[in-house]
Amino acid sequence: MFYLLELRDYLLVKPEFLGPGFHEYCDDNLRQKVEGTFKEHAGIVIAVVEAYKADRGKLQEGTGLVMVPMAYKAVVLQLFKGEVVDCVCDEVTQLGFFGAIGPVRVFVSRSHLPQGWKYSEDNIDAGAGPAYVSEEGNQLIRVKSAVRVKLIATKQENDRLWAIGSCQENFLGPRAFG
Repeated sequence: MFYLLELRDYLLVKPEFLGPGFHEYCDDNLRQKVEGTFKEHAGIVIAVVEAYKADRGKLQEGTGLVMVPMAYKAVVLQLFKGEVVDCVCDEVTQLGFFGAIGPVRVFVSRSHLPQGWKYSEDNIDAGAGPAYVSEEGNQLIRVKSAVRVKLIATKQENDRLWAIGSCQENFLGPRAFG
């Protein structure tokens, strides 16, 4: 789920940038530093909406750099166990399929698909690629399919967020519209 959070961070600014344009430099530097990174207890920072100085900067002894505390509002992506999300399938293998929720990669194992779904490479020559096909044959999951999954586990690494999903409950699986 996406959240709008207020976060804090420090910037190290060289003395040459302390003149005119200091505030714009701090805003740009903060965006470059935090956008796309993972923040502990917050999630992945998608975009900085608003940035402002939280306090005056302090000179860092020995380096000559100014340490500026910054506060900012950011759009953050954080996923939780048990959350139902829509993802876009970007890879289908015999073991399951991978989906993407923005920068987060979700894996749904073959064992977490509804009973009766089969891996198929029948239309691979027609350019459709491998897919999982329902027992009736009227639904399929292939690359670029929209799929609704329930997250059963999430893993946070230094710069990424991973998830494992399931499609075994009601109203989960390939989306017919959107």
